[in-house]
Amino acid sequence: MRKAVFPKGNSQYINKLNKIKILNIIRENGKISRAEISRKSEISAPTVTRIVNTLIQDEGLVREVGDGESSGGRPPKLIEFAGDDNFVIGVDLGTTHIYGVLSNLNAKIVAKVKQETHVEDGFEKVIERTANIICELQNHPTVKKKKIFGIGMAVAGLIDRQKAIVEYSPDFHWENADIVKYLRQKCGLPIIFDNVTRVMGLGELWYGIGKEIKNFIIINIGYGIGASVINEGRPIYGYRGMAGEFGHVILDRDSKYKCECGNYGCLEALASGRAIALKAREGLEGRAKSILVDMVNGDLSKITTEMVANAARQGDPFASKIFYDSAQYIGIGVAGLVNLFNPQAVVIGGGVSQAGELLFDVVRETVNQRALKNITKDLIIIPATFGLNAAVMGSVALILNEILHLDYQSYSKKLAVQSTW
Repeated sequence: MRKAVFPKGNSQYINKLNKIKILNIIRENGKISRAEISRKSEISAPTVTRIVNTLIQDEGLVREVGDGESSGGRPPKLIEFAGDDNFVIGVDLGTTHIYGVLSNLNAKIVAKVKQETHVEDGFEKVIERTANIICELQNHPTVKKKKIFGIGMAVAGLIDRQKAIVEYSPDFHWENADIVKYLRQKCGLPIIFDNVTRVMGLGELWYGIGKEIKNFIIINIGYGIGASVINEGRPIYGYRGMAGEFGHVILDRDSKYKCECGNYGCLEALASGRAIALKAREGLEGRAKSILVDMVNGDLSKITTEMVANAARQGDPFASKIFYDSAQYIGIGVAGLVNLFNPQAVVIGGGVSQAGELLFDVVRETVNQRALKNITKDLIIIPATFGLNAAVMGSVALILNEILHLDYQSYSKKLAVQSTW
């Protein structure tokens, strides 16, 4: 899934590669004997025994779990990944809510905390709320005397992977935001963060369709819109690590709708959750008729995307047109991505995806009409595996990825995610 970067040609390098290989075999195979590990890894039995003992005694990442079936001699000792005894914290830092979870390494969530973000309060207040959520999860009784390996975070914006900062986030209105500096002082744990949609893609790789499919695109449609292209099991980052700003592809050069980035006619300005609600409010202010007015008792400022979707399901013509037009724009954009990258699947997550078939039927129809037939004949377009938990599960996967590549000791010395995919 990722190429580790080590100095080649020395024993330390070889030992680490062997250790990574063995750890991943143990995790993927459940209960397994040392002899079976040796057979699957093609690593000598003495080396397997030495590395397994290190993983048990020093790392605490695997454990013995009893005896296997004997083939004539002493029954072999079985080993398994100690995922339920080790923990990580995942945080989805969104523009409406900050959602944190405490999860074990088997992706079982044992605690959740959620607060409203209140972006308008500014950077420091938002990060302070984030720190409070993390501290609450750190002190959860489940992890008493157990290890928390680190904090994974999903953040909307352009991430400078070298400087480990959010260089620009139109949704948060942040520039050169150093989220790690404050959180490390407050929480005392290693922190890794990345763009929210790439994080969602990582979650799908480890826990979702990535178990079967290695070439897919995940699209996040919420307050903003982003995409992450997964090619042969690896995310495409681009030259500076800022690939995936799908929402800022301009689809209508003459549009009156201005995007948060400053341009007009971006996909995000035409079809995001923010755009759908804004179009509904503007239309009703212009005296359009809709059951939405009754839903909010005449207070148009309370109209949400979810309400527009619900009104469309009830057959409201005004809401139906707004939602259909937005879904069609998304489908046009997706058709372009499909033509460019030829994925096996397109996965759609984020708040707008909760509209279900109201969204997916239009997107599938539009993609089939506009993308090349040879490319779409085997294509599937499906919801994100974890629904609204997609970003936070991806945040957990950020840390798991480091652990399974044995980078969890070195990443405590790093400021954030490294470009070693």
